[in-house]
Amino acid sequence: MLILAARYLLPVSHPPIRDGALLIEGARIRAVGPRVSLRRQYPGSAVRDLGEAILLPGLVNVHTHLELSALRGDVPPGHSFVDWVLNLLQRKRGLSWEACATAAEAGAAELIRSGTTCVGEVTATGASLAGLGKSGLRAVVYREVIGLDDAGAEQIAETPFAHLAAMREEVRGSPLEVGISPHAAYSVSPGLFRLCRDLQQRLGLKAAIHMAESSAEIEYLRSGTGEIRTRLLPGTGWGDVPPPILGATPVQYLHHLGFLDPQCLVIHAVHLTEADLEILAQTRGAVAHCPRSNAYLDVGRAPLKALRDLGITVGLGTDSLASAESLSLWDEIRFAHQAHGGLLSPAEWIRMATTGGARALGLDREIGTLEPGKRADLTALALDGPEADLYEFLLHEASAAKVLLTTVDGRPRYEREPL
Repeated sequence: MLILAARYLLPVSHPPIRDGALLIEGARIRAVGPRVSLRRQYPGSAVRDLGEAILLPGLVNVHTHLELSALRGDVPPGHSFVDWVLNLLQRKRGLSWEACATAAEAGAAELIRSGTTCVGEVTATGASLAGLGKSGLRAVVYREVIGLDDAGAEQIAETPFAHLAAMREEVRGSPLEVGISPHAAYSVSPGLFRLCRDLQQRLGLKAAIHMAESSAEIEYLRSGTGEIRTRLLPGTGWGDVPPPILGATPVQYLHHLGFLDPQCLVIHAVHLTEADLEILAQTRGAVAHCPRSNAYLDVGRAPLKALRDLGITVGLGTDSLASAESLSLWDEIRFAHQAHGGLLSPAEWIRMATTGGARALGLDREIGTLEPGKRADLTALALDGPEADLYEFLLHEASAAKVLLTTVDGRPRYEREPL
């Protein structure tokens, strides 16, 4: 057993503990409290004191595409969302599986160095599984599914479904689990959505869907017009495909297909009507809020206040390095705080990046707070300068450069100075 101590321990679920510590036994936290008390209760335990530092739960980045890390700064936003998607697809064609795996490994290392211990990763090839496995990160890895030929849905599903089964075998005994990600309402046919839903229910999988990200997506479903119909679908080789349903929003369409439930992560959720918000609240799904990516693509901003007012779980995601400058959730928190005009307090932003993310990925019984019985997924940051409100310090000053230690299941995955 190991007692890990620091000037401050921030459980997030409870007030900060000055001169705090936690006892790690195997992969889990056994006790939390003042350092003096834990040393008295567990006199035979080894002690590691991080000194002037803050111990807090590891950050949870609920939406990434680590395979796209090779395209960092290489995909201009263009003049519209569709411009960016077409630019992205063109550059992706030049990436080999090996390049994607190498990029994912580098992305995973960047996440750990910044204090992130868990991600919601969408993979098109499975290459990110290798990088995540080497890193020791915890993750829900969603296998992406795309296809608009409704008549050929069963044939289209064969390859990704077989791959998903192989991925599940590959991750056994690791901190990784596999889910499914039918990409979006404009890239997956109704029949393929239903097959994904059937598989999800049969295997008890978690799901993630890009939804209501752009006005182009809204226009395509509402009227069957716009750039998705005239440029994106022909440009991807899918041809002139009419929308599966007219006059519905993406949320309403996916609800009609029975896809929205507590196991579903809605990615982006920028363009929502009041009816959409009510559906999301009733179905008890969660939202991945990616403000830097949304700003880069100039698609708008998620209605965060309305989501929170209805009790909808929201986690923060960086999205990929093709639409964000870094994978640091500290950068995402600060950007979100500015973009939303101080809507939330510093403590609320930190909770969204820890407990909110854990809840959004369905892992809140295991991670997201520092409490007895939970996994020892945590990070420690150097506390420099005069003492101030800890949450204010984390919001304004925290960065990868201050991270001293990141552990997953009690195992150090990054150490600035070996303990």
